[in-house]
Amino acid sequence: MRDESKAPSSRGIFFDSKYLVNPHYDYVCWLDVMGTANQMLRSLPIAANFIFKLQCAVLEAAEEVAEGQGVRLYPVMDGVYITAERRMTLQRLLNQALCRLAITFLHEPVPFHQFLVRGAIAFGPVYHGCDLDQRTSFVLKRHEGIRDSMLMGLPMAQAYRDEREAPPFGLAVHSSARGFAPDGDQPFRFIWLDWFNYSDPKVDPAQMLAHLDEYFEWQLAHSTVTGYAEDRIRHHLKLVREYFTLSE
Repeated sequence: MRDESKAPSSRGIFFDSKYLVNPHYDYVCWLDVMGTANQMLRSLPIAANFIFKLQCAVLEAAEEVAEGQGVRLYPVMDGVYITAERRMTLQRLLNQALCRLAITFLHEPVPFHQFLVRGAIAFGPVYHGCDLDQRTSFVLKRHEGIRDSMLMGLPMAQAYRDEREAPPFGLAVHSSARGFAPDGDQPFRFIWLDWFNYSDPKVDPAQMLAHLDEYFEWQLAHSTVTGYAEDRIRHHLKLVREYFTLSE
């Protein structure tokens, strides 16, 4: 028998934004695997290795340094949005997540099985699905798992957009996180965050750059197979050479 309470309404889908609570002002990082579309078109098992290794690195880092400290994770296929109430909590998580991913890159001898990640950080108002008042939507009230996996806000778009400007294995910092901070925090000071100088264990930038040079040289020789455009390879190589000499 048809459940009339779930039948299509003549008024359409119901969501009442007047019940939205005040947004949180959080740091938001978008971190993802580079070139996933090309990788999935060429080998789904290899792409799966890359994607799930990224998610595992973030989960382990969150367990290590950020559990119970106002951090929330929102996985989205080949990437993850990370929100944090405090700058240093987010930085420690990112330091350790990228450390794990860098070690994975350095210890993989086959370039075809290596992968690149990058991310960007913004700051501003966001709505977390888990904070939605139940009166906003009866459908979302029935589907808490979906509701709680949702995130919305301007810094999401800012971080997503600026991630494309970040160096491989680098973190870009949007102007919102360089210009504003919650009470008790200081804004970020530079367009890039040199996580490798603060991870535990520290990652040697010279070693990282040497391996990335070899990786991009291999990519240039195999760009037809990998689908990695030669102009993008050269641009990304230029970025990593700048990024990993920041501390010199």
